[in-house]
Amino acid sequence: MNIVILGAFGHLGKAVYQLLEPLPNVNLTLFGREKANIEVASTTKVIFGGATSTADLEEALRGQDVVFSTLGPFHVEAFAKPLVETMEKLDVKRLFWTTQFQIKQDEVTAENIALAQTFGFDEETERTYVANQKLGAQIIEGSGLDYTLLMPHFFKYDNSVAKVILQGEDETVKGGPISIYSLAVGLVYLLLRPELYSKAGVIISATE
Repeated sequence: MNIVILGAFGHLGKAVYQLLEPLPNVNLTLFGREKANIEVASTTKVIFGGATSTADLEEALRGQDVVFSTLGPFHVEAFAKPLVETMEKLDVKRLFWTTQFQIKQDEVTAENIALAQTFGFDEETERTYVANQKLGAQIIEGSGLDYTLLMPHFFKYDNSVAKVILQGEDETVKGGPISIYSLAVGLVYLLLRPELYSKAGVIISATE
């Protein structure tokens, strides 16, 4: 299986790469602006470029079976549009698009605003973020791609281990914030099973 990670050198991209790299029968390509604080195996292809450039994306996406995007967190429509265009041009169909667990909710709840504040985000930032994530997801859903909307809870930037909960996009969220490591474990499970959650969203949260 050929998998490309877009935004590969951020926290989540690196965590997913480190779990995928030792696995057999997985050929990895990393795409991002710059490589920092990550050891890359000699068998891994690394491409530097901009995610708003269709020319750069073509180089990264050609011949891939699965595209995993961690692009964002803001102005994601600027990434979604050229990505959809390039994937459709190259006939690369399977996309896992990282977004946010609140995108299917009618409004940002007071509870989630309070939770966002514990992570350092004020109300305006949280509302703007969720609205932009909704816009990006709508672009993906309106495409002809075989997509999955990855809808994780708030990130905890640590390596704590918790039980990962996967739910359908319209379900009530059962878990809470999830560590980058635990999220990466859940994402690897999904990336290796591309038949799951086709043209749907999956909420990803954690419980102790």
